[in-house]
Amino acid sequence: MHAQLNGRPATADQLAAAAVGGYGHFTTLRVTDRRARGLDEHLDRLADGNRRVFDAELDRAFVRACLRRATPAEGTVIARVTSVGPPSTCSPDVLVTVREAANAPTPVRLRTVRADRAIPTIKHVGTFAQHFHARSARNAGYDDALFVTADGYVSETSVCNVGFIEHARNRIGGADGDSGTVGEDITVVWPRAPMLTGVTQTLLTRGLERLGVAVEHRRIPLSELGMFRAAFVCNAGSLLRPVTAVDDVTFPVDPESLALLWRAYETNPAEPI
Repeated sequence: MHAQLNGRPATADQLAAAAVGGYGHFTTLRVTDRRARGLDEHLDRLADGNRRVFDAELDRAFVRACLRRATPAEGTVIARVTSVGPPSTCSPDVLVTVREAANAPTPVRLRTVRADRAIPTIKHVGTFAQHFHARSARNAGYDDALFVTADGYVSETSVCNVGFIEHARNRIGGADGDSGTVGEDITVVWPRAPMLTGVTQTLLTRGLERLGVAVEHRRIPLSELGMFRAAFVCNAGSLLRPVTAVDDVTFPVDPESLALLWRAYETNPAEPI
């Protein structure tokens, strides 16, 4: 990993100040050959965060220049852009950290926890509780924590959005009045709960709608997870990963649905930084 502050290599003192201060917001994006899918959405997130966290406007051109300076001309990396500074500032610094992209995504098992992300509509740097719950889940033999509201509805994992696949079997009539054939319609269901709407989630929704796939946002009781045929998590770092279990509820890996999700994601063009 390497870091740049306002377009220049960050010093140890600057990184220490950012870490100790603990005030700011960020977005994380996947950059390939200095291009990124959902770049406008990432910049919109940063602009909204700047207004809400610092009462400041975002200099989009400067952020893009910092990203270009920090990311390689070739290859895929995960870049995190953080607006950071003391709460009193109205001119936050732009900290860009870059790390290697993860290997091929693997299935995940989730353990539920009754918890909410603090101020869920801002992707802020106060992530202690999220990582604490994720670590506790890993210590119990799972891969991540799945947050559930106090009244029993699914929201998100520690760092990912979670989605579910519904298959509705419909009978299609034949041309000569026969009984026809049986096909399956897929609906992708996102939880409606206090949570952060992810950029990858937004790109998937947009792509699915382009492909004519039904997408719903609704409240999902934890007690009804067994009604779904498959589940997945998504974020910019690992993109798409199938979920094979939530507590003692198991899900099969559904290659056809996963392939459809990848197609939907790839309908979004990569934009030059």
